[in-house]
Amino acid sequence: MRFLICGFLLVALICPTADLLAQNGDRAGEQQPENWRQWDIPPAPVLSPEQALGSFQVAPGFHVELAACEPQVVDPVAIAWDEQGRLWAVELRAFMRTVDGDGESEPLGQVVVLEDRDGDGYYEDSTVFLDRLVSPRAIAIVEGGVLVAEPPHLWYCQDLDGDLRCDRRSEVSRYGDPNPDVVEHTENGLLRSIDNWFYNAKSQRRFRFDVIDGKPTLENDTTAFRGQWGIAQDDQGRIFFNHNSTWLLADPLPPDLLLRNRHCGKSVGQPGRSGERVISDESTWPVRMNPGINRGYQPGMLRADGRLRRNTAAAGMTIFRSTRWGADWNGIAFVSETTSNLVGAFRFDERGTRLTGQQLTWPHDDYGKQAFLGSTDERFRPVDVEVGPDGNLYVVDFYRGVVQHRQFVTSYLRKQVEERKLEEPIGLGRIWRIVADDDRPIDEPLGLLAGEAGRIGALKHPVGWVRDQAQRLLVEAGGSAPVQELKNLVRSSNSTATSKAHALWTLDGLDVVDGELLSAAIGDPDARPDTL
Repeated sequence: MRFLICGFLLVALICPTADLLAQNGDRAGEQQPENWRQWDIPPAPVLSPEQALGSFQVAPGFHVELAACEPQVVDPVAIAWDEQGRLWAVELRAFMRTVDGDGESEPLGQVVVLEDRDGDGYYEDSTVFLDRLVSPRAIAIVEGGVLVAEPPHLWYCQDLDGDLRCDRRSEVSRYGDPNPDVVEHTENGLLRSIDNWFYNAKSQRRFRFDVIDGKPTLENDTTAFRGQWGIAQDDQGRIFFNHNSTWLLADPLPPDLLLRNRHCGKSVGQPGRSGERVISDESTWPVRMNPGINRGYQPGMLRADGRLRRNTAAAGMTIFRSTRWGADWNGIAFVSETTSNLVGAFRFDERGTRLTGQQLTWPHDDYGKQAFLGSTDERFRPVDVEVGPDGNLYVVDFYRGVVQHRQFVTSYLRKQVEERKLEEPIGLGRIWRIVADDDRPIDEPLGLLAGEAGRIGALKHPVGWVRDQAQRLLVEAGGSAPVQELKNLVRSSNSTATSKAHALWTLDGLDVVDGELLSAAIGDPDARPDTL
C-alpha cells in the first residue's frame, strides 16, 4: 500500500562532477569525490529467485520464502489482498528504465491479480486486471472493486463478469500530481484505517468511499499532513508514517481532534509538522557494502567499510498486527530501506501520550550487528512490507540496479551505474514471505469472511488484516449488517479491547452508534482514549 523510491535514494556512486555532464541531482559547487574506489565492491549480478533466497540474512528463528516473482509480477511497488485471498499488485514498469529515465511517461504500468490455486504459498497464476497506466502507485480493495491511484486520477475499477479483468473504471477523485518531476513528492498510500477513513502519505486529506445505488461516492475531509512514503496503523488506529530519511513518525493522539482547536499548542495540519518522531536513531545495519547511493560522497553517509551509516531511502512500512510469530512480535514496526537492501524492525515504548522506540538488531559475524532482514544482493530493493491474511510478513521487492529517480541522480551515482552495469536488466520483481521457523498455524481466515456470522467472529481474529476486512465487509453490508450482534460484542466481557474497538467503529461506519453504547464503551475498563 505504498510506493516509494526516495529523494536521497539509491544506486551507485561516482566521480568529481567535472568528469561528466552535470546531472539533475548535482549541487552547485559541491565536490563528489570517488570514495567508492577505495573498496573492493562485491559484484551485483542478476540472481534468479532461487539464488536470491540464498542471499538473505534474517533474524534467528525466521526464514524467507518466495511468494511470487517474474514473469507473474514485474516491478511491484504496492500490494493488497482481497477477501478471497487473491493478491493484487501495482506494477511500476516505466520507472527508470534507463539512468536518464527514458520513457517514464509511457503507459506501461499495470495492476495484476495473483492467485495461489494449489495452496502451496506460491502465487503461480497472474491475470492483468488493468494496463496502460502511467506511473500507478497505490491500490485498495473496496466494495465491488478496487481503488487504483494513477496521478492525477483515483480510479474505481470493477470486474463485472468475474474474469479478473477491469470492465469499468470511473474517476472518483483527483489524486496526486501527474508531473513526472515530482514522482517522489506526491500523494500515495490509500490506507483504510479503523475509523473507516482512507489516509494518504504526502497529503493533507482523507476520504470515505462508498457505493450508493450502484454509484461510487467519495466524501473528502481535511486531516493532518503526513509524511512522504509509507503509512500504516496499529491496533489502536494510530497512524504511522515516515520520510525518506526518517524511520518512523506517529500520531500518539488523534490529530483530527486536535485540528478542531486552533489553541491546541501544536500546528498539526501544516506540511512537515504532523506527528512525533518515534525513532531518534536513524542508523542502518546492512549485510553488504552499499556504495551505490546517490550522495555517498557526503561525509557521514558511508561507514569505513562502505556500508550505509544512516537511512536515506526509508519507504513502505507496516505495523505487525499479528500473533502468528508469538505475542512479543505483535505491534512491532517494519520499515523497508531500499538503499541498504534491508528491512528494519522497531519496538515501541509508551510513556503517557508519547511513543518512543528503538531498532531491533541481531549479531552478525562480519559486521557486528544486522537489521531484521538484509541481503547481500545489491539488486534486492524492498519498497514495501505488509502483513498478509496468513499473519506473516510480505516484502515487496522492486528488484532493480537503479531506483533513484532521474530528477535527483548525481554524477557520482551515474558513473558507478555505468561502470558496474547496474542499468540492466529491468522487468523483474519478487514478493517474499517471512515465516517463523516454529510456525504457529492460525484459524483459516477466508472462510470466516464469507458470511456475516463469520465476520463477527473475525473481528476477534489474531491477524489485523482479517479484522480489517471483516470490518470493511460489515460496513459495506449497510442495512443488512447484524447490528445487535455488533453491539453485544462491544458490551461483552469476553472480548478484547481490540475486537471491541473494531465492533464500535463498524457500528460508526453503519451510522448506528447511540449514546448508551458510547457510555458503555467509555466506561469499559479496557477503554483507551486514543482508541475510542
